[in-house]
Amino acid sequence: MTPSLLTNAELYRCAFEGMCDPILLLKDGRFVDCNAATLKMLGGITKSQLIDRTPGDISPAYQPDGRTSADKAEATIAIAMREGFHRFEWMHARADGSEFLVEISLTPITVGSEVVLLTLWRDITERKQAERFEQFRSHVLELLAGDQPLPVILEAIVRGVEQLDSAMLCTILLLDKDGKRLKTGAAPSLPDFYNRAIESVEIGVGVGSCGTAAFTGERVIVDDIATHAYWAPFTELAAQAKLGACWSQPIRSSTGQVLGTFAIYHHEAHRPAESDLHLIEQTAHLASIAIERSVAAEKLRDSEAHYRLLTEDALDVIWKTDSELRMTYISPADERLRGYRADEVVGHHVFELFTDEGIATAKEIMRQRKAIGSPAAQADFINFEAQHRCKDGRTIWGEIFSTAVFDEQGAITGYHGITREISKRKQMEEQVRQLAFHDSLTNLPNRRLLYDRLKQSMAASKRSGCHNAVMFLDLDNFKPLNDAHGHEAGDLLLIIAADRLKRSVREIDTVARFGGDEFVVVLNELDADRAASTALAGNVAEKIRAALSAPYLLTISKDGKTDIVVEHRCTVSIGVVVFINHEVNQDDILKWADATMYLAKEQGRNMICFFEGEI
Repeated sequence: MTPSLLTNAELYRCAFEGMCDPILLLKDGRFVDCNAATLKMLGGITKSQLIDRTPGDISPAYQPDGRTSADKAEATIAIAMREGFHRFEWMHARADGSEFLVEISLTPITVGSEVVLLTLWRDITERKQAERFEQFRSHVLELLAGDQPLPVILEAIVRGVEQLDSAMLCTILLLDKDGKRLKTGAAPSLPDFYNRAIESVEIGVGVGSCGTAAFTGERVIVDDIATHAYWAPFTELAAQAKLGACWSQPIRSSTGQVLGTFAIYHHEAHRPAESDLHLIEQTAHLASIAIERSVAAEKLRDSEAHYRLLTEDALDVIWKTDSELRMTYISPADERLRGYRADEVVGHHVFELFTDEGIATAKEIMRQRKAIGSPAAQADFINFEAQHRCKDGRTIWGEIFSTAVFDEQGAITGYHGITREISKRKQMEEQVRQLAFHDSLTNLPNRRLLYDRLKQSMAASKRSGCHNAVMFLDLDNFKPLNDAHGHEAGDLLLIIAADRLKRSVREIDTVARFGGDEFVVVLNELDADRAASTALAGNVAEKIRAALSAPYLLTISKDGKTDIVVEHRCTVSIGVVVFINHEVNQDDILKWADATMYLAKEQGRNMICFFEGEI
């Protein structure tokens, strides 16, 4: 049948049933119609079972915010009817009793002579889980940046995963120095008798999930402990601990060495979903960062102890200067580190060792020390970090410990000290900072850095008098790719999309990953005129829309076998807010951009919408 021959009712029904997201109609607080996508999301109920029921009838008794489902439904319907639109989060229950979180949009529409509520559902379970993982990951990275002890960080990792899913019991086991036995790193939720029984177990094939994973270097998934051959020696122990499944992932160093294992247990036999495997991999990577950093710190402590024992052949640089800061002695270690012979250094000013940034740091430390004035205070050791020049053009980081030398009258006759190379430590600290403020998949700024960039953008707008803009982007047709080809394909597409986004904007602009398949772009220094700024933002948004709508060719490995190339097409819905100065807060700007993006979704997707409200 051609479109021209369709009646209005037929057109409505085709559009209604053709939407991939659930759509329902509410009248007087009860459902009067729904599409097939609604029934699919609810897990097998029929339309006749849904019609004439209330939202509370297909929901748990209480919502996550503590209100009863009946009270919250009545309140949200009232808001939508009063304000013409309302969006909120809601917990529904499937036919099998499992619960899932949705984002609901309510819009009053007139059908004939009656007003009904057009109701749109969007499953946000995965998005919320990704947000919770990002919060957990950021917390762990903060502990790393704060130099917390390894046991504290490992327990934080384990408890963080357990909070993501209360059915999970997690452990981190560490290989001993010989690489033959596993020791408990963190296992707060497993019984003490179980932890004692497996302490220092020798790894090998058939030594449970963790012993096998540590020995083979491969992930080991045991769905049912009671029947799996790897668990035969420990069946009674596992039964006593009420453990039914164990999935173990090797924790590898940056060079590929197995450091230990991260494992997830369940009380009952349980097969992992793809999202569970993704969680295991990401968590094992976090643990590897913590363990490697601890090993590096331990090596540094050993190095310091060695220095105290050995002076002549010290790895650190020992040096002396006169009162004018000209070098009078430098140990052979300097030649090994920087490439300069002692005769090329002695007699030269100490500042010649440093880069311009290092000189500035040293001068500031000296100014602060001089301001103290007290001879006793000036006799104390000072400690600072500075970049040093090398003969081959490289720069290295050094940690300097220095003190003044006084004559009998209390006058400074010179200085002496030690310089220790800390380039690897600085590199690791920078890596931790990078992980704390950037998305690990796309390397784009994460939410935390986005808020900082947006704050700077708002302050710059106030100073310059120019408008700026925020774009909220959500990829259309992304979920079917994950469903058909798995998270590996989705991750590849997100990496390509991030690269296309960066190529579509200027260096002064910011592209951030907000979560899942959502991105945020901040455009800076547009124009003093709002209309001109809106036009500029529109041009950039159209450039982005065209770039992200181009086909994606994704090379995917299937079960470790031959790679396949998948062509996928997805579009993008974009919400844009143009603003000036900082008279509004960041949350409002992002909320408006998000709401405008959803308006683009509701108007057919693959669209750009501008926020038209008052700022």
